[in-house]
Amino acid sequence: MHLQRLIDILEKENPDRVIPLGFNHPHSYRGYYDCLAFEFEKNVRIGDMLRSAKSALNKIYVGYKGGEYKMTEFTDCYLAEYGCCGEELGPTLLAYMLHGA
Repeated sequence: MHLQRLIDILEKENPDRVIPLGFNHPHSYRGYYDCLAFEFEKNVRIGDMLRSAKSALNKIYVGYKGGEYKMTEFTDCYLAEYGCCGEELGPTLLAYMLHGA
């Protein structure tokens, strides 16, 4: 999922609602440095997730082994701890995080 699409989806949600498993703390993804990763976070407000996503837009991050990478609206997003590979953040996973089964 592209960063702008993630932001668009989160903007439609109640920012004060707390979800059991979300994300925060953006950084350059270990798998592809030009992609964005967020770390999992328990009991997080949707507004905090949105703020985190917006903070990464047009920001330059240093890749795990160096280099500078600007995150744009078309940057792909992943869920991974810093320095680790994880999984792509897609619409199905995001819907499950926001609304459950």
